[in-house]
Amino acid sequence: MVKKRTKFDIGPSTNGLALPDEKTLPYPLRVQAIYVQIGDYVQPASHPIYTLMDSAGAQHTYSFDLPGQVTRISVRPGQIFTRRQRIFEFCCDSLALDFAAEVPPSKVKPLMAPPIQPRVLTAQRPRPQPDAAQAKVAAPRPQRRKQALAASAVIVLIGAVALLSLGGTSDKSEKVAEQPVDKTSNATIVVSD
Repeated sequence: MVKKRTKFDIGPSTNGLALPDEKTLPYPLRVQAIYVQIGDYVQPASHPIYTLMDSAGAQHTYSFDLPGQVTRISVRPGQIFTRRQRIFEFCCDSLALDFAAEVPPSKVKPLMAPPIQPRVLTAQRPRPQPDAAQAKVAAPRPQRRKQALAASAVIVLIGAVALLSLGGTSDKSEKVAEQPVDKTSNATIVVSD
């Protein structure tokens, strides 16, 4: 015994709806709106199924070729496609055809894709290429740090060589240190050669 479907049962998928051919619309395609839900009965003349936006920005609305029931939706609003594929399945057996004949025109609120935000393109001026003199000034930070460390090491080395070249001064400084300091007078000690 064959069970008859009620109007609210979902029938078996017997047909499908794919995206338009690449020769018909320029890809990529963006799904702008979906006007049906799973289980809806539709007729070609009065029930739009979905709206696409092609790469040129034109919008195209499609419906099924036959009356029937939507059994599967494989797409969501805002989704972008770069190649053709099946996006809806529907049932168009005799029961679905009978139920679709009784359905008034669609009043389903469409599921809309979010608006596309325009990208602001700013013109960028080409950067001038530095010459050899500017290249030293505009050296990358780690290289400048190494150069600064090397310069300070050279300065310390020159200072140490200068102090060592005055080698006789260390003996005289010891003699000055050995002399007693008179705390009662404000006398100045003068060391002469």
